[in-house]
Amino acid sequence: MNAMTRIGGFGLALAVLFGVSYVVGTTIGPSQDSAGPAGGAGQGISAGAGGAAAGTGGTGDGAAAVGGLAISAGGYTLDPAELTWPAGRSSAYTFRILGADGRPVTAFTRAHDADLHLIVVRRDLTGYQHLHPTRDSAGTWSVPLRLAVAGVYRVFVDFVPASTGTGSHTEATNGITLGTDLTVAGDLRPAVLPEPTRNVTLTGGYSVTMQGRAEPGESSTLTFTVAHNGRPVTDLEQYLGALGHLVVIRQGDLAYLHVHPGDGGGDNHGDGHVHTDGASVAADESPELSFATRFPSAGSYRLYLDFKHGGQVRTAEITMDVVAGRTTSPTRPAGTATPAHVH
Repeated sequence: MNAMTRIGGFGLALAVLFGVSYVVGTTIGPSQDSAGPAGGAGQGISAGAGGAAAGTGGTGDGAAAVGGLAISAGGYTLDPAELTWPAGRSSAYTFRILGADGRPVTAFTRAHDADLHLIVVRRDLTGYQHLHPTRDSAGTWSVPLRLAVAGVYRVFVDFVPASTGTGSHTEATNGITLGTDLTVAGDLRPAVLPEPTRNVTLTGGYSVTMQGRAEPGESSTLTFTVAHNGRPVTDLEQYLGALGHLVVIRQGDLAYLHVHPGDGGGDNHGDGHVHTDGASVAADESPELSFATRFPSAGSYRLYLDFKHGGQVRTAEITMDVVAGRTTSPTRPAGTATPAHVH
């Protein structure tokens, strides 16, 4: 065997090795609580935000607690029926929440009209869906799920165990977010994260503006206003008992941040799913949806704001870069499409 043949064979072996490593790394995430750093980017997304402790605990040094990095946390385990999914076809996604004794949990604290909220997003932070499964008497949850394109998706389950009570303070303290990966085979075409912006346009003539600044590890309050055809929206509708919902996910490891009510009031539901209060506003005022959190590290974050108007739930998606010493302040708008909602 000549030298060129040996080099070619070595290169092919490396390519196979890296391909297998990629599939394993993106499909199998952390499975138990851990104090160590958690998973990488997946789908070629940079892990510039850094790692984070698994489970719902904090990362120390004043950083915010994050959730969704582990399949088990707080004595609860997410038990999905499937780890792979067909592309472009709606099927029933089923799973169970197991307690420390290994048995399915059947008692939950009902928060904001639902016992459990399920968030699905591809690892490049596209394809966001906010779903509400139903549960049978044996503790199996089910919800129709359609994933249009190939990729590795992150599934978050956000709930409050029944044993924690119903008060908002208790929910903020003991809400649980678990996470697992779901792989859709096919031609993978990762998307580039949109540039940071404070203004996004949606279909139907809607726009959302964000105000607020953030420093890594420091408390931050973000405020959102909604407009329709250039006019402030003053009649946002109640959706799950609230005017607005915010989910924040870190690029790279897909940490699901704790988000809490801002000065405008509201109730927290688990790790990063916030419902603002339903206070009325004057006809000439635009309601401000306020949320407070801590961004645990410098890096890029994707923010998903759900609101309801004209009988339809819409989602504004905003990229935010958090940099030590300043928060990136973009100067141009970036458009987002309205993601699918299945409830």
